[in-house]
Amino acid sequence: MKKLNLFLIVAAAAILASCGTYTYQESTARYVEPSRAGFVTPVVCDMIVSEEKIENVVEIYAEIKAKEINAIMAADMRGIESSIVLGWKKYALAETIQKYKADDIVAPTFTIAPSPHKQNVLVVTVTGHTAVYKYFRRATQADVELYKPFIEDKKGLNLQGGLLIQRVGR
Repeated sequence: MKKLNLFLIVAAAAILASCGTYTYQESTARYVEPSRAGFVTPVVCDMIVSEEKIENVVEIYAEIKAKEINAIMAADMRGIESSIVLGWKKYALAETIQKYKADDIVAPTFTIAPSPHKQNVLVVTVTGHTAVYKYFRRATQADVELYKPFIEDKKGLNLQGGLLIQRVGR
């Protein structure tokens, strides 16, 4: 009888231990979707960039399967970034922006490596300069003049819903 009770306890513990939890996490970084309805007034602001370089380490649980490794390697062979790696970078960037209460990270660099101490965990290190946006105001003609060198030869450019101010005449 004691063996049966012990067996039932062990079996119950094994069943409970096998019930995993599902965790959904999502992060967004640098995503702006302007409204397409009505008129949009061009707005400019100042980006205040910190001189101090920051470094943030983010741990990401990632059970990488052979199929995903093949996809990462195939993308690398084609000279493009894998969507899997891009997702890790975006998540780490969003975590860094939240941690430092920044609006953006200027010139971010990423180091991605397996954790030396935890299984199925990646360590993503983000290095860069924090930046915040201040002094929002309506764009003036002087502001538009600053952008002209960057847009002179961009005819037919797809800005994915962005605003492109071009010279008319001259």
